[in-house]
Amino acid sequence: MEPAHETESKTETQAAAGTRRAPWSGRAPGPVDHSASPADRSVPAREKILDATVACIRRRGVERTSISAVATIAGVSRPTVYAYFDTREALVSAALGRVGAQIAERVAVTARSRATTAGEFAVEALVAVRREFRAEPALRPIMGIGPAWDATDALSVEALAIARPIIAPVVDYDPRLEQHLDEIVETIVRWLLSLLMFDSGRTGSEPVLRDYLRRAVVPVIESMAAAEG
Repeated sequence: MEPAHETESKTETQAAAGTRRAPWSGRAPGPVDHSASPADRSVPAREKILDATVACIRRRGVERTSISAVATIAGVSRPTVYAYFDTREALVSAALGRVGAQIAERVAVTARSRATTAGEFAVEALVAVRREFRAEPALRPIMGIGPAWDATDALSVEALAIARPIIAPVVDYDPRLEQHLDEIVETIVRWLLSLLMFDSGRTGSEPVLRDYLRRAVVPVIESMAAAEG
């Protein structure tokens, strides 16, 4: 009868002989990312990365925002960032979308507090959004405005998606406008892009701008409502 330790040794040897290892890929194994632990793959970690991305965009602009810079600001490793976002573009898009949603919420609250009609709401929303983006020009890419912007560019789908929840409350003021909401959103976005890119005597101050928009925007909104009878 073989000693127990010899039997165990043979078993291990046989198991090892029967196990076929995968061939070496030729690349050295990468460093172990201790920061990308299951605990890091939590919602707070993702939020921290998005906050860092927004901070990076504010400091450096979209074009100079990189995974490395975001990781440094967030205090995490690059692999941790990649655990949540596959590409720099996906990271920047998520960050801008998050800021866009925050801006939309603030604008809606501000516009509702000042408006009593659908037309007034549209005016106040335009004034408030313009104020937000003028305060932080680095965030203008949310509306599709960037260094590579060209007059022939199509109206950004993302810009329309962000603008829709801002403008949608016009329907609360006048339900007849529901059928025209898509057209109203596109029209408001076009006005906003113009206001962000070009200044004139009619946009020199918010009171002057508000008066100008009341003359230009309110009749359009009212005519759409009147068309429904």
